[in-house]
Amino acid sequence: MASNFYCTQCGKCGIPIPRKKGEKRESGHLKRLWCIHCQKVINHVEVQEFTVHYNYQDFLNEFNFGNFDKNGNRKMKYGLFKNELIKKGLI
Repeated sequence: MASNFYCTQCGKCGIPIPRKKGEKRESGHLKRLWCIHCQKVINHVEVQEFTVHYNYQDFLNEFNFGNFDKNGNRKMKYGLFKNELIKKGLI
């Protein structure tokens, strides 16, 4: 099954990458890839379809509410960030 990778800078989907069963990473994993939209190497978030742990909506929450720094690294772990958004009534 292929994983989709979303750029932490522009938010757009890059080229899906198929992963072998033994090489799978958890959804939400950060991977440095060439962004076909930004034209530079930046962290992308791996999102696997049909998962309950981290999905496209979770990526959108992180992207839209600013959990990525200029290098594409997370400012806060996603679980803590999500709890803060819930406390503030944003999601």
